[in-house]
Amino acid sequence: MESRTEQLLMLAELSMDAKAMNDAALADDLDEARFRVRLIVARAQEGGLELVAEAAEDIAVLLRDSGMEPLPGYGHAMLRLAKVLTP
Repeated sequence: MESRTEQLLMLAELSMDAKAMNDAALADDLDEARFRVRLIVARAQEGGLELVAEAAEDIAVLLRDSGMEPLPGYGHAMLRLAKVLTP
């Protein structure tokens, strides 16, 4: 089991990735946002952070694949991820 310090460091790193994802979405760079959310999913799964991984997976589903228009609600899903990342 990871120590509390290690878990907090992982949450901080994931928060920075989430900020980069949000910034990309705001700049209408959805491919970068898709890339970032996939990183978040993978790192959260590796770290055993199931709630974080689930919240990020929801975003990935709503952003859809490259070249496709995202589905409504991805911004709300990004807010949910931010809340889950807050210790």
